[in-house]
Amino acid sequence: MMECDVAIVGAGPAGCSTAITLAQRGYQVALIDRARFPREKLCGDFLNPINWPVLDELAVSQEVLARPHNQISAFRITAADGTEAFSAIPAQGERGFGLGLRRFHLDHVLLQRAKRAGVSVNEGVKVTGVEKCSYGWQLDMDRRGQSFSTRAKVLVGADGRNSSIARQLGVSLERPKTSSSVGFEIQLQNCFAVRGSIEIHQFAGGYAGLARIDESTINLGFTVQRSVLGRAVSFESLRQQFLCRNPFLAELLSECEPASDLRSVWPVYYGPRKCFGAGFLLVGDAARVTEPVTGEGIFFALRSGQLAAVTIAEGLRNGDESVARFSRYDRACWTEFAARLRINWLIRRLMYRPRLLSLAIGILSRRQQLLDSLVNTVCLPRAVLQK
Repeated sequence: MMECDVAIVGAGPAGCSTAITLAQRGYQVALIDRARFPREKLCGDFLNPINWPVLDELAVSQEVLARPHNQISAFRITAADGTEAFSAIPAQGERGFGLGLRRFHLDHVLLQRAKRAGVSVNEGVKVTGVEKCSYGWQLDMDRRGQSFSTRAKVLVGADGRNSSIARQLGVSLERPKTSSSVGFEIQLQNCFAVRGSIEIHQFAGGYAGLARIDESTINLGFTVQRSVLGRAVSFESLRQQFLCRNPFLAELLSECEPASDLRSVWPVYYGPRKCFGAGFLLVGDAARVTEPVTGEGIFFALRSGQLAAVTIAEGLRNGDESVARFSRYDRACWTEFAARLRINWLIRRLMYRPRLLSLAIGILSRRQQLLDSLVNTVCLPRAVLQK
Protein backbone atom coordinates (compact mmCIF):
# COMPACT_ATOMS: atom_id res chain seq x y z
CA MET A 1 0.00 0.00 0.00
CA MET A 2 1.30 3.44 -0.96
CA GLU A 3 1.52 6.26 1.56
CA CYS A 4 1.76 10.02 1.04
CA ASP A 5 1.21 13.28 2.87
CA VAL A 6 -1.72 14.47 0.74
CA ALA A 7 -4.05 12.72 -1.70
CA ILE A 8 -5.87 15.01 -4.13
CA VAL A 9 -8.81 13.67 -6.13
CA GLY A 10 -9.30 15.69 -9.31
CA ALA A 11 -6.52 16.99 -11.58
CA GLY A 12 -8.14 20.12 -12.97
CA PRO A 13 -6.80 23.62 -12.21
CA ALA A 14 -7.76 23.50 -8.51
CA GLY A 15 -6.27 20.06 -7.88
CA CYS A 16 -3.09 20.77 -9.85
CA SER A 17 -2.60 24.13 -8.12
CA THR A 18 -2.90 22.45 -4.72
CA ALA A 19 -0.55 19.66 -5.74
CA ILE A 20 2.13 21.92 -7.27
CA THR A 21 2.12 24.31 -4.31
CA LEU A 22 2.49 21.45 -1.81
CA ALA A 23 5.21 19.78 -3.88
CA GLN A 24 7.09 23.09 -4.02
CA ARG A 25 7.09 22.97 -0.21
CA GLY A 26 8.52 19.45 -0.13
CA TYR A 27 5.43 17.34 0.61
CA GLN A 28 4.63 13.97 -0.97
CA VAL A 29 1.46 14.32 -3.01
CA ALA A 30 -0.68 11.86 -4.94
CA LEU A 31 -2.91 13.40 -7.64
CA ILE A 32 -5.74 11.19 -8.90
CA ASP A 33 -8.16 11.64 -11.79
CA ARG A 34 -10.48 9.25 -13.58
CA ALA A 35 -9.75 10.94 -16.94
CA ARG A 36 -6.63 10.68 -19.06
CA PHE A 37 -5.05 13.94 -20.18
CA PRO A 38 -5.20 15.93 -22.33
CA ARG A 39 -8.98 15.97 -22.40
CA GLU A 40 -11.72 18.42 -23.31
CA LYS A 41 -13.67 20.23 -20.59
CA LEU A 42 -16.80 22.34 -20.77
CA CYS A 43 -15.61 25.87 -19.99
CA GLY A 44 -15.74 29.44 -21.23
CA ASP A 45 -12.05 29.09 -22.18
CA PHE A 46 -11.20 32.60 -20.96
CA LEU A 47 -8.16 33.17 -18.77
CA ASN A 48 -8.74 36.40 -16.88
CA PRO A 49 -5.56 38.56 -16.49
CA ILE A 50 -5.90 38.20 -12.72
CA ASN A 51 -4.42 34.71 -13.17
CA TRP A 52 -0.96 35.86 -14.26
CA PRO A 53 0.58 36.18 -10.76
CA VAL A 54 -0.78 32.73 -9.83
CA LEU A 55 0.50 31.17 -13.07
CA ASP A 56 3.90 32.76 -12.40
CA GLU A 57 3.99 31.28 -8.90
CA LEU A 58 3.10 27.87 -10.33
CA ALA A 59 5.84 28.37 -12.96
CA VAL A 60 3.61 27.68 -15.97
CA SER A 61 3.12 31.11 -17.61
CA GLN A 62 5.56 30.55 -20.45
CA GLU A 63 4.20 27.09 -21.17
CA VAL A 64 0.67 28.47 -21.28
CA LEU A 65 1.74 31.15 -23.75
CA ALA A 66 3.40 28.49 -25.90
CA ARG A 67 0.05 26.75 -26.47
CA PRO A 68 -2.44 27.91 -29.16
CA HIS A 69 -4.27 30.92 -27.76
CA ASN A 70 -5.62 34.37 -28.53
CA GLN A 71 -4.71 37.52 -26.63
CA ILE A 72 -7.70 39.39 -25.21
CA SER A 73 -7.29 43.06 -24.36
CA ALA A 74 -10.84 44.43 -24.26
CA PHE A 75 -14.28 43.71 -22.83
CA ARG A 76 -17.66 44.33 -24.43
CA ILE A 77 -21.13 43.79 -23.00
CA THR A 78 -24.56 44.28 -24.55
CA ALA A 79 -28.08 44.03 -23.17
CA ALA A 80 -30.86 42.19 -24.98
CA ASP A 81 -32.03 45.45 -26.60
CA GLY A 82 -28.56 46.21 -27.97
CA THR A 83 -27.40 48.73 -25.36
CA GLU A 84 -23.59 48.45 -25.37
CA ALA A 85 -20.55 49.26 -23.22
CA PHE A 86 -16.85 48.72 -23.94
CA SER A 87 -13.68 48.85 -21.84
CA ALA A 88 -9.99 48.03 -22.20
CA ILE A 89 -8.61 45.24 -19.99
CA PRO A 90 -5.99 46.62 -17.56
CA ALA A 91 -2.37 45.60 -17.84
CA GLN A 92 -1.02 43.01 -15.39
CA GLY A 93 2.66 43.89 -15.26
CA GLU A 94 4.03 43.47 -18.75
CA ARG A 95 1.00 41.45 -19.82
CA GLY A 96 -1.85 43.76 -20.74
CA PHE A 97 -4.12 40.96 -21.85
CA GLY A 98 -6.04 37.88 -20.92
CA LEU A 99 -6.16 34.72 -22.99
CA GLY A 100 -8.65 32.74 -24.97
CA LEU A 101 -7.28 29.27 -24.20
CA ARG A 102 -8.83 25.83 -24.36
CA ARG A 103 -8.98 23.89 -21.13
CA PHE A 104 -7.57 21.02 -23.19
CA HIS A 105 -4.28 22.93 -23.19
CA LEU A 106 -4.39 24.65 -19.78
CA ASP A 107 -5.15 21.51 -17.78
CA HIS A 108 -2.48 19.51 -19.61
CA VAL A 109 0.16 22.18 -18.93
CA LEU A 110 -0.72 22.18 -15.23
CA LEU A 111 -0.66 18.39 -15.00
CA GLN A 112 2.74 18.17 -16.68
CA ARG A 113 4.04 20.81 -14.28
CA ALA A 114 2.76 18.76 -11.33
CA LYS A 115 4.66 15.73 -12.62
CA ARG A 116 7.87 17.74 -12.93
CA ALA A 117 7.38 19.04 -9.38
CA GLY A 118 7.48 15.46 -8.11
CA VAL A 119 3.75 14.83 -7.71
CA SER A 120 2.68 11.19 -8.16
CA VAL A 121 0.07 11.54 -10.92
CA ASN A 122 -2.52 8.78 -11.38
CA GLU A 123 -4.58 9.17 -14.56
CA GLY A 124 -7.45 6.90 -15.59
CA VAL A 125 -8.04 5.97 -11.94
CA LYS A 126 -11.45 5.87 -10.24
CA VAL A 127 -11.71 6.31 -6.47
CA THR A 128 -14.11 3.60 -5.32
CA GLY A 129 -13.99 4.25 -1.58
CA VAL A 130 -12.77 6.71 1.04
CA GLU A 131 -12.38 5.74 4.67
CA LYS A 132 -10.92 7.40 7.77
CA CYS A 133 -8.08 5.38 9.26
CA SER A 134 -5.37 5.69 11.90
CA TYR A 135 -2.91 7.09 9.33
CA GLY A 136 -5.45 9.64 8.13
CA TRP A 137 -7.36 8.43 5.06
CA GLN A 138 -7.43 5.27 2.99
CA LEU A 139 -8.47 5.59 -0.65
CA ASP A 140 -9.49 2.47 -2.55
CA MET A 141 -9.03 2.83 -6.29
CA ASP A 142 -9.54 1.04 -9.57
CA ARG A 143 -7.50 1.28 -12.76
CA ARG A 144 -9.04 -0.73 -15.60
CA GLY A 145 -10.24 -3.45 -13.27
CA GLN A 146 -7.12 -3.54 -11.11
CA SER A 147 -7.78 -2.56 -7.48
CA PHE A 148 -5.22 -0.86 -5.24
CA SER A 149 -5.14 1.52 -2.27
CA THR A 150 -3.21 4.45 -0.90
CA ARG A 151 -3.11 6.16 2.47
CA ALA A 152 -2.74 9.88 3.04
CA LYS A 153 -2.61 12.15 6.07
CA VAL A 154 -4.81 14.75 4.34
CA LEU A 155 -7.50 14.37 1.68
CA VAL A 156 -8.40 17.07 -0.86
CA GLY A 157 -11.54 16.92 -2.98
CA ALA A 158 -10.91 18.73 -6.27
CA ASP A 159 -13.27 16.64 -8.39
CA GLY A 160 -15.68 19.33 -9.55
CA ARG A 161 -19.26 20.40 -9.11
CA ASN A 162 -20.61 16.87 -8.68
CA SER A 163 -17.81 15.90 -6.32
CA SER A 164 -17.94 12.24 -5.32
CA ILE A 165 -15.49 13.04 -2.50
CA ALA A 166 -17.93 15.61 -1.08
CA ARG A 167 -20.72 13.03 -1.22
CA GLN A 168 -18.61 10.40 0.54
CA LEU A 169 -17.65 12.95 3.19
CA GLY A 170 -21.29 13.88 3.71
CA VAL A 171 -21.01 17.51 2.59
CA SER A 172 -22.65 17.35 -0.85
CA LEU A 173 -25.46 19.65 -1.95
CA GLU A 174 -28.79 18.95 -3.60
CA ARG A 175 -29.29 20.36 -7.05
CA PRO A 176 -31.71 23.31 -7.14
CA LYS A 177 -35.14 22.25 -8.32
CA THR A 178 -36.29 25.60 -9.69
CA SER A 179 -34.99 28.93 -11.01
CA SER A 180 -31.81 27.42 -12.38
CA SER A 181 -30.11 27.64 -15.75
CA VAL A 182 -28.59 25.15 -18.15
CA GLY A 183 -25.12 25.93 -19.47
CA PHE A 184 -24.03 25.18 -23.05
CA GLU A 185 -20.68 25.35 -24.81
CA ILE A 186 -19.68 24.94 -28.45
CA GLN A 187 -16.69 25.91 -30.58
CA LEU A 188 -17.41 27.79 -33.80
CA GLN A 189 -15.55 28.75 -36.95
CA ASN A 190 -16.10 31.52 -39.53
CA CYS A 191 -16.85 34.03 -36.78
CA PHE A 192 -14.58 36.85 -37.90
CA ALA A 193 -15.99 39.75 -35.85
CA VAL A 194 -14.73 38.41 -32.50
CA ARG A 195 -11.01 39.16 -32.21
CA GLY A 196 -9.26 40.71 -29.24
CA SER A 197 -12.19 41.11 -26.87
CA ILE A 198 -14.12 39.00 -24.41
CA GLU A 199 -17.80 39.51 -25.15
CA ILE A 200 -20.93 39.07 -23.04
CA HIS A 201 -24.30 39.42 -24.74
CA GLN A 202 -27.63 39.14 -22.98
CA PHE A 203 -30.78 37.77 -24.58
CA ALA A 204 -34.24 37.12 -23.19
CA GLY A 205 -33.83 34.03 -21.03
CA GLY A 206 -30.07 34.06 -20.62
CA TYR A 207 -26.72 35.36 -21.84
CA ALA A 208 -23.72 34.30 -23.91
CA GLY A 209 -19.95 34.75 -23.62
CA LEU A 210 -17.62 34.63 -26.61
CA ALA A 211 -13.84 34.46 -26.80
CA ARG A 212 -11.53 33.64 -29.67
CA ILE A 213 -9.29 30.73 -28.66
CA ASP A 214 -7.07 30.49 -31.75
CA GLU A 215 -6.77 31.98 -35.21
CA SER A 216 -9.77 30.12 -36.62
CA THR A 217 -11.99 29.23 -33.64
CA ILE A 218 -14.13 30.95 -31.03
CA ASN A 219 -15.64 29.47 -27.92
CA LEU A 220 -19.31 30.24 -27.34
CA GLY A 221 -20.62 29.55 -23.85
CA PHE A 222 -24.18 30.47 -22.93
CA THR A 223 -26.86 29.84 -20.36
CA VAL A 224 -30.61 29.51 -20.78
CA GLN A 225 -33.09 29.53 -17.93
CA ARG A 226 -34.42 26.01 -17.52
CA SER A 227 -37.98 27.28 -17.16
CA VAL A 228 -38.00 28.59 -20.76
CA LEU A 229 -35.69 26.05 -22.39
CA GLY A 230 -38.29 23.51 -23.45
CA ARG A 231 -37.03 20.92 -25.90
CA ALA A 232 -34.79 23.25 -27.93
CA VAL A 233 -31.54 21.40 -27.45
CA SER A 234 -29.77 21.53 -30.82
CA PHE A 235 -27.39 24.42 -31.47
CA GLU A 236 -29.41 25.62 -34.45
CA SER A 237 -32.67 25.65 -32.49
CA LEU A 238 -31.00 27.42 -29.56
CA ARG A 239 -29.45 29.96 -31.92
CA GLN A 240 -32.79 30.77 -33.54
CA GLN A 241 -34.92 30.65 -30.38
CA PHE A 242 -32.60 32.49 -27.96
CA LEU A 243 -29.21 33.72 -29.17
CA CYS A 244 -30.44 35.69 -32.17
CA ARG A 245 -32.77 37.75 -29.99
CA ASN A 246 -29.75 39.92 -29.26
CA PRO A 247 -28.94 42.01 -32.38
CA PHE A 248 -25.18 41.84 -31.78
CA LEU A 249 -25.26 38.06 -31.35
CA ALA A 250 -27.48 37.64 -34.40
CA GLU A 251 -24.89 39.43 -36.52
CA LEU A 252 -21.86 37.77 -34.90
CA LEU A 253 -23.25 34.28 -35.39
CA SER A 254 -24.80 34.77 -38.83
CA GLU A 255 -22.03 32.93 -40.71
CA CYS A 256 -20.60 30.76 -37.93
CA GLU A 257 -20.39 27.00 -38.29
CA PRO A 258 -20.04 24.47 -35.45
CA ALA A 259 -16.53 23.06 -35.03
CA SER A 260 -17.41 20.80 -32.09
CA ASP A 261 -20.37 19.08 -30.51
CA LEU A 262 -22.73 21.09 -28.31
CA ARG A 263 -22.09 20.25 -24.66
CA SER A 264 -24.27 21.09 -21.69
CA VAL A 265 -24.27 21.13 -17.91
CA TRP A 266 -26.94 21.65 -15.26
CA PRO A 267 -27.16 23.49 -12.98
CA VAL A 268 -24.80 26.35 -13.83
CA TYR A 269 -24.70 27.52 -10.23
CA TYR A 270 -24.42 25.80 -6.84
CA GLY A 271 -24.27 27.57 -3.52
CA PRO A 272 -21.22 26.98 -1.31
CA ARG A 273 -20.90 23.69 0.58
CA LYS A 274 -18.90 23.07 3.72
CA CYS A 275 -15.36 22.95 2.36
CA PHE A 276 -13.33 21.77 5.37
CA GLY A 277 -13.28 19.23 8.16
CA ALA A 278 -10.85 17.19 10.21
CA GLY A 279 -8.17 16.16 7.73
CA PHE A 280 -9.91 17.23 4.54
CA LEU A 281 -10.51 20.27 2.32
CA LEU A 282 -12.50 20.90 -0.84
CA VAL A 283 -11.16 23.19 -3.56
CA GLY A 284 -12.41 24.73 -6.80
CA ASP A 285 -15.87 23.72 -7.97
CA ALA A 286 -16.00 20.96 -5.38
CA ALA A 287 -16.25 23.74 -2.78
CA ARG A 288 -18.31 26.29 -4.70
CA VAL A 289 -19.65 26.55 -8.25
CA THR A 290 -19.75 30.20 -9.28
CA GLU A 291 -21.69 31.06 -12.43
CA PRO A 292 -18.91 32.23 -14.76
CA VAL A 293 -20.40 35.60 -15.68
CA THR A 294 -17.26 37.58 -14.73
CA GLY A 295 -14.80 35.07 -16.18
CA GLU A 296 -13.07 34.40 -12.84
CA GLY A 297 -13.78 30.68 -12.58
CA ILE A 298 -10.21 29.58 -13.32
CA PHE A 299 -8.87 32.14 -10.84
CA PHE A 300 -11.16 30.85 -8.09
CA ALA A 301 -9.91 27.31 -8.83
CA LEU A 302 -6.19 28.09 -8.98
CA ARG A 303 -6.17 30.47 -6.04
CA SER A 304 -8.31 28.24 -3.81
CA GLY A 305 -5.78 25.47 -4.50
CA GLN A 306 -2.94 27.69 -3.35
CA LEU A 307 -4.81 28.74 -0.20
CA ALA A 308 -5.64 25.10 0.57
CA ALA A 309 -1.98 24.11 0.14
CA VAL A 310 -0.83 26.80 2.57
CA THR A 311 -3.34 25.63 5.18
CA ILE A 312 -2.41 21.97 4.69
CA ALA A 313 1.32 22.70 4.89
CA GLU A 314 0.85 24.57 8.17
CA GLY A 315 -1.22 21.70 9.55
CA LEU A 316 1.28 19.01 8.55
CA ARG A 317 4.18 21.03 9.90
CA ASN A 318 2.45 21.31 13.29
CA GLY A 319 0.94 17.84 13.31
CA ASP A 320 -2.52 19.39 13.39
CA GLU A 321 -5.17 18.46 10.81
CA SER A 322 -8.08 19.42 13.06
CA VAL A 323 -11.29 21.17 12.12
CA ALA A 324 -10.06 24.31 13.86
CA ARG A 325 -6.81 24.32 11.90
CA PHE A 326 -8.45 23.64 8.54
CA SER A 327 -11.17 26.23 9.13
CA ARG A 328 -8.45 28.79 8.42
CA TYR A 329 -8.73 27.82 4.75
CA ASP A 330 -12.40 28.82 4.69
CA ARG A 331 -11.56 32.19 6.27
CA ALA A 332 -8.72 32.74 3.80
CA CYS A 333 -11.07 32.04 0.87
CA TRP A 334 -13.63 34.44 2.26
CA THR A 335 -11.02 37.19 2.62
CA GLU A 336 -9.71 36.57 -0.90
CA PHE A 337 -13.00 36.10 -2.76
CA ALA A 338 -15.82 37.83 -0.86
CA ALA A 339 -15.83 41.10 -2.81
CA ARG A 340 -15.51 39.29 -6.13
CA LEU A 341 -18.33 36.91 -5.29
CA ARG A 342 -20.59 39.85 -4.43
CA ILE A 343 -19.86 41.49 -7.79
CA ASN A 344 -20.39 38.19 -9.57
CA TRP A 345 -23.72 37.72 -7.74
CA LEU A 346 -24.90 41.20 -8.71
CA ILE A 347 -23.97 40.85 -12.39
CA ARG A 348 -25.49 37.37 -12.46
CA ARG A 349 -28.78 38.80 -11.19
CA LEU A 350 -28.74 41.51 -13.85
CA MET A 351 -28.08 39.00 -16.63
CA TYR A 352 -31.55 37.53 -16.22
CA ARG A 353 -33.26 40.94 -16.04
CA PRO A 354 -33.08 42.63 -19.46
CA ARG A 355 -34.51 46.01 -18.46
CA LEU A 356 -32.26 46.39 -15.43
CA LEU A 357 -29.16 45.34 -17.36
CA SER A 358 -29.98 47.76 -20.17
CA LEU A 359 -30.30 50.56 -17.61
CA ALA A 360 -27.01 49.57 -15.91
CA ILE A 361 -25.11 49.37 -19.20
CA GLY A 362 -26.53 52.71 -20.28
CA ILE A 363 -25.18 54.32 -17.11
CA LEU A 364 -21.77 52.63 -17.46
CA SER A 365 -21.44 53.63 -21.12
CA ARG A 366 -21.85 57.29 -20.10
CA ARG A 367 -19.48 56.96 -17.13
CA GLN A 368 -16.42 55.33 -18.61
CA GLN A 369 -14.36 55.77 -15.45
CA LEU A 370 -16.93 53.78 -13.46
CA LEU A 371 -16.95 50.99 -16.06
CA ASP A 372 -13.15 50.89 -16.17
CA SER A 373 -13.05 50.69 -12.37
CA LEU A 374 -15.43 47.72 -12.42
CA VAL A 375 -13.34 45.92 -15.06
CA ASN A 376 -10.19 46.65 -13.02
CA THR A 377 -11.81 45.11 -9.95
CA VAL A 378 -12.57 41.93 -11.87
CA CYS A 379 -9.21 41.70 -13.67
CA LEU A 380 -6.64 42.87 -11.12
CA PRO A 381 -5.46 41.23 -7.88
CA ARG A 382 -6.52 42.77 -4.58
CA ALA A 383 -2.93 43.84 -3.79
CA VAL A 384 -2.75 45.87 -7.01
CA LEU A 385 -6.15 47.49 -6.46
CA GLN A 386 -5.14 48.56 -2.94
CA LYS A 387 -1.99 50.39 -4.07
